[in-house]
Amino acid sequence: MRKLDFSLCEVTHRDCSTDPAGFTGHDESYAVMQLHAAHGPECRRFLAAQAHFSAELDD
Repeated sequence: MRKLDFSLCEVTHRDCSTDPAGFTGHDESYAVMQLHAAHGPECRRFLAAQAHFSAELDD
């Protein structure tokens, strides 16, 4: 398993108003949730990361 580059994640997922193109896996979606946790319900990055993270837990 490759180590997630958190600083790259910050740059790639900085815009809360756009939908992310996708996540490389569980680690990336978790990191995005951490980065955007305090942004509120309009943060599309947090909502997408949470959905991806939850879907992986269901598998």
